[in-house]
Amino acid sequence: MKLFSKLDLEFIYRSLGRKPKKKELLILHDVLEPVLMQRKLLPARFVKQIGMVEKNIHYEVRNVKSDGNWGSSNFLLRNCVLQGNWPVQISYIWLFKPSKVCLKNIHAREKNLTDSFQPVITHHSNFDTPRKKSGKVIVIAIMPNDLRPKNVGSGHFLGHVKIQKPGTTLMHEKRIMKILNEYDSFVSGFSLQNNHGSDLRHLLNLIPASTAIDFTFPPKYKKGDGILISKGVSDIELKNIFIDAGYEYQKVGKINSDTNHVFDFGDGQSRKWPRDVVQISIHGKDEDSITPKYEIQQERKKRSKKTSLINIVKKMIAAGFPNNTKQELLYGGVRQKIKIGANHIYQPDEHALFYGSRSIADIVRQLAIEGSNVASIRLITNVNDLAFLAGQQSVIHAFGLREKTQTNFLQGLEQNHHQVIGIGEKHDQKELALDDSDFIAVLGSVKGELGHSLYEAVTGLNSDQDQPIFDSTLEYNINQALVQAVSTGVIKKVVTLSKGGLAIALLGLYSKLNCEYGIKIHISRKLKQEELLFGESFGSALVIIGEKELMEFQRICMLHGIPSSTIGRLQIKKEISVNNILTIPEKVLKTLSE
Repeated sequence: MKLFSKLDLEFIYRSLGRKPKKKELLILHDVLEPVLMQRKLLPARFVKQIGMVEKNIHYEVRNVKSDGNWGSSNFLLRNCVLQGNWPVQISYIWLFKPSKVCLKNIHAREKNLTDSFQPVITHHSNFDTPRKKSGKVIVIAIMPNDLRPKNVGSGHFLGHVKIQKPGTTLMHEKRIMKILNEYDSFVSGFSLQNNHGSDLRHLLNLIPASTAIDFTFPPKYKKGDGILISKGVSDIELKNIFIDAGYEYQKVGKINSDTNHVFDFGDGQSRKWPRDVVQISIHGKDEDSITPKYEIQQERKKRSKKTSLINIVKKMIAAGFPNNTKQELLYGGVRQKIKIGANHIYQPDEHALFYGSRSIADIVRQLAIEGSNVASIRLITNVNDLAFLAGQQSVIHAFGLREKTQTNFLQGLEQNHHQVIGIGEKHDQKELALDDSDFIAVLGSVKGELGHSLYEAVTGLNSDQDQPIFDSTLEYNINQALVQAVSTGVIKKVVTLSKGGLAIALLGLYSKLNCEYGIKIHISRKLKQEELLFGESFGSALVIIGEKELMEFQRICMLHGIPSSTIGRLQIKKEISVNNILTIPEKVLKTLSE
């Protein structure tokens, strides 16, 4: 109950009209814990209440042992089945880098396990993921896009099904799915966690806010048992259905249109909870400023002699650019239908708000350059920096993603460990042929922002500039233009400008040309050469467009109100040249594929 404030307790007492018992208050605390945790770490205007969860995405955190086996029973697929369907994709977000043998064995075992419903299976990790013998994996199960869940409403019944632990064959899951498919009376369901608070929260997330439940917790229930919502079928008939399949079933509640929930927490006592008590008010002052005042001053090296431009590029390549922002597919052989991006360790500093904003914006941009808007975002985090979290939430609000986003604070993760997982539809697109007449254009602008940049990191030179500015309106408009242009085949190739600026973006674009062409750029800017080449204009993008598509591209940019300009073309000579101030020869470019 540590997250309850005095105002919360007063609100609860007034709502109930009585003083709750300790057990009852503990359960209510567990029901509201995600809301209370968000409120503890976020400005109040960013806090979501329970009941605002997108239900087509499920996840769990698994432990992998050193021998490559799972550390415990996994209930993810059971939760999907009790909802009424198999997932179409299962994606493993690795928080450590397993050995190739371990990964191959796990992939083969999971693929064999799910052969009956054949989901797409993908594995993901970032370039800086530590290599370990064992660790944690976040497993994402994505339900079908065309899944139309049946409406849960007043008059529906709640039933408890005792189910044995998941085995190595999914035997029980297949049996349950067979029952649910044979009878149209089942509406929804979920897998119990053996915690009154979290289980009640899951149940409340399934019902409309205008309804209430009369619910008795099953005695001595265990993790993995199921709660099923049904309609139009008698209790006796349901019991017989499950007895024939080898399971016990009992009615444990009903959904109604009352203003009060009625709960029996397994002790034979009924307690009334007003519906409003699980939509607890947000108490406390919402500070005008979400950026804390830092007194941290970074020591910066200064050099009297500048490093040559080509040597700076070489150092950036050696540091892992331009490939370190790209998601690594650890095991191939399967095709992604849905794009998933991830981030890992956040290092606190005085620009936390900016980095929090970028952690969301970059994932949205990854989807946009695939021609997809965001269907869902999952934040799985153990970051407690207010400014960083507020930066994330500010972009979620600015991009209109509030109802598509779920934030989960998991103290089981390492400190400052976070994952941003963006999910969207993958479009089936033909590979568009390149030609030396193709144009290169920039969406947005190159502003020469060197403050706290990769350029400063590899040279030690102090630009005396601030962090790049995050313009949410411009970034949103650029994303929408990219989605339209990519999905309609107007754009052939696209990369974003971020760490390393224009020079690194050009390297990333070159890596997509399959060594067939070079790039020649001429851009008119009143910028110093290092600002032009290495300024980090986050949010902008470079695109390759054919001559025939150029007018349509310009029309799309005008439609979305974003600046764009043609700055170069492909060339036969396999090198990158920019304004006659930088030439990256083919022998250097070959290091990108090494």
